[in-house]
Amino acid sequence: MEGNEKNGLLGKVVHVRERLVEVGGEAERLKTAASQAVEDAVTDAKRLAKRSRYAAEDLIEDAAHRVKRDPFRSVGFGFAIGLGMGALAVWTATRNARE
Repeated sequence: MEGNEKNGLLGKVVHVRERLVEVGGEAERLKTAASQAVEDAVTDAKRLAKRSRYAAEDLIEDAAHRVKRDPFRSVGFGFAIGLGMGALAVWTATRNARE
């Protein structure tokens, strides 16, 4: 009986050890996968930032070109936008004051 208990206990210990090795391997694979996912996300974010910066530079250059090509229209648009923003600010302020 004592021999069966030792064999049974030894078998359980060996089984637990094997499971721990498997779990350790799985944890290492998950760690590697997570690390690669983070690196990929950082690379994608850097690329997006670079593309956004280039798009903003293109927009600024295009706006400068349009102002140089037709300055009176640009001043008129600027005046209309400023007037509209001012009217919106006054309307919002008076609306909030009434309530």
